[in-house]
Amino acid sequence: MATPMNAIATQAGLALRACALVVALATTSVQAAAPPAAAQAAGRWLTEPRDGIIEITVSPEGALEGRIVGGNHPGRLDAKNPDAAARTKELRGQVILKGMAWQGEGRWSGGTIYDPDSGSTYKCNVELRDDGTLKVRGYIGFSLLGKNQVWTRYTGTSLDLPPAH
Repeated sequence: MATPMNAIATQAGLALRACALVVALATTSVQAAAPPAAAQAAGRWLTEPRDGIIEITVSPEGALEGRIVGGNHPGRLDAKNPDAAARTKELRGQVILKGMAWQGEGRWSGGTIYDPDSGSTYKCNVELRDDGTLKVRGYIGFSLLGKNQVWTRYTGTSLDLPPAH
């Protein structure tokens, strides 16, 4: 015959195990949340003017982040950054695409993209297109007021591109 204290301890133990199971399931579903399109978006991309290489990584939740890893101006500084202290940093290695949340159907939004040519940061949408390219749209305010670039998969081995003519 169980005593009232044993019954309470048993119920508390069951409750703790149930909580642990819920946490384990939630963690598993977060880790599995990255969509298949996110894996396809990961890797190195050549910007549309063909002067930069951006490496895109994907978090377990499917969010995108892009970092400059190469281009046609090795050693170029972030001279137009609005933060004077950042103007002495090299562009290579800088995160320029961040906060891109998975929206479904090969699309991410809600993040920003930094344009080192102007020193401006814009809202951004990214779309993985059927032809394997990325459509990157930077905009101010509304998506209608912006500009598109189409990035192509970079398959080269050198991170230094030839200078533009």
